[in-house]
Amino acid sequence: MRRPAPEPVAAEPLVHALVLHAPGEVPRRLLLGPAPLRIGRVAGNDLVLPAPEVSRNHAVLRLVEGRAVLADLGSTNGSMVDGVRIAAPVALGPGARIGIGPFRLDYQRGSRAEMERAAAEARDLDRARRYLQALLPPPIEGGPVRAAWCFLPSASLGGDAFGYRWLDAGRFAIYLMDVAGHGMESALLAASVMNLLRDRAGPDPAAVLAGLNASFRMEEQGGLFFTMWYGVADLPARRLRFAAAGHHPALLETAGGRVALAAKAPPIGTLAAASFPAFEATLPSAARLTLCSDGVFETARPRGGRRGFPALAEWLPPHATPLEAVPEALLARAREAAGPEGFDDDVSILSVDFP
Repeated sequence: MRRPAPEPVAAEPLVHALVLHAPGEVPRRLLLGPAPLRIGRVAGNDLVLPAPEVSRNHAVLRLVEGRAVLADLGSTNGSMVDGVRIAAPVALGPGARIGIGPFRLDYQRGSRAEMERAAAEARDLDRARRYLQALLPPPIEGGPVRAAWCFLPSASLGGDAFGYRWLDAGRFAIYLMDVAGHGMESALLAASVMNLLRDRAGPDPAAVLAGLNASFRMEEQGGLFFTMWYGVADLPARRLRFAAAGHHPALLETAGGRVALAAKAPPIGTLAAASFPAFEATLPSAARLTLCSDGVFETARPRGGRRGFPALAEWLPPHATPLEAVPEALLARAREAAGPEGFDDDVSILSVDFP
């Protein structure tokens, strides 16, 4: 007897979602339903994006035969998909990036199980993000040294971290690091280094980097490595001793000019026999030191290619700018240059004043 053919299994319906990246905020996930999603600046839209670059009624996103279709509603500044301004409705592919003013919306679709996994991973990343941010030092508003910073984690969370502390009454240590890659592993490695430096930050930059290189071997960290700039300011001697491991220079400026504090050595964890030479710079009165991660300036140019470190010097506010305004002013310039695509990596900016 012939067995009856099995009943066809209905395809699992796709779930559609957007991940909203708003300036200065943690990414937020929005599920799409059968009703159109109207996007604009004013109340009455389904998704309100409060920024002057966004039109009152800017765009609409609809699900059409199982596909998400974005249409611009004649907005002043237009709607971008993957960096290109759209002139007609566009069907979005998985991973498409929508740019509307300073906001970015990443489109995702998949089975319910896939989307639930993605949501769980996003929750884990958010916990890691909050843990890493809790380790960052508070700004210093007064005293012989003042410090201000801003930290903007990327959606996938990179491995940016920074810190500073007094070693004794006259010496002040400062560092900024950037772990390769993104995700939980990179963030947890950054947290491990921060916790270690809380107790073991030392006065000799070369020795500190060598010690980290011995403790965090790439092959023992799942292939992860990191760059770092580490400096110690000796305030009585008005000297700054520094070393770097694969990291771009810090910028030291006074009212009379600016100098890049560069030191070449391989990233931490990549070469067991690496050495990390230390250098010294004079620390004039009213000096300001600025350290950044490369997420600030490694963004796409409109005509192709990537920006580099020279852009940082162009964007840095004048020396007369109050310290507390420097990180945000630099971030604003970098965000303007990045455009609607936004940042692909964590952004860390640390400025320190030595009166």
